[in-house]
Amino acid sequence: MHMMKKSRFNSTVKTVVGIQVMLLLSGCIVVQDSPAPGCIETIGIRPIGGCFGKTAILGLTIEPDNECLAVTANNCNGGVLEVHNTCGERLILGELQVSPSESVSLDVTEEESGEYSLSQVSSNFSGYVPETYRRIEITGTLGTQEITVAFTKTAELCK
Repeated sequence: MHMMKKSRFNSTVKTVVGIQVMLLLSGCIVVQDSPAPGCIETIGIRPIGGCFGKTAILGLTIEPDNECLAVTANNCNGGVLEVHNTCGERLILGELQVSPSESVSLDVTEEESGEYSLSQVSSNFSGYVPETYRRIEITGTLGTQEITVAFTKTAELCK
């Protein structure tokens, strides 16, 4: 009789632990991956986080490459550019200026003329959602050196 209780207890513990492990891992099984976090589909409960963007920045290039200038895509909430200027010179992209030792988040703005520009934002939320994929190229200077930032801003990758 003592053996039966222990066996039943072990079985119950194993079942409870198994269910907990399945629940923890359920949000980790990706059914459909996407560069836009709001379009990633998982089995079960999604992991907790604050990234829900349905558009993204893809194919980002900076020419020429410069060790003291970092430009990255932050696709968390729709795709903004994160610019870190650790150079000793001012970066000018279109009408926007980024001082030495400054870090800024930049969003795309489409002008009525169809031209694109960048504007500084205080978060990682993008307000620009194009109807179709847009290839965007912004030119500027870093000191006296010409700089080109090019990327594709996607339309919504899911509904």
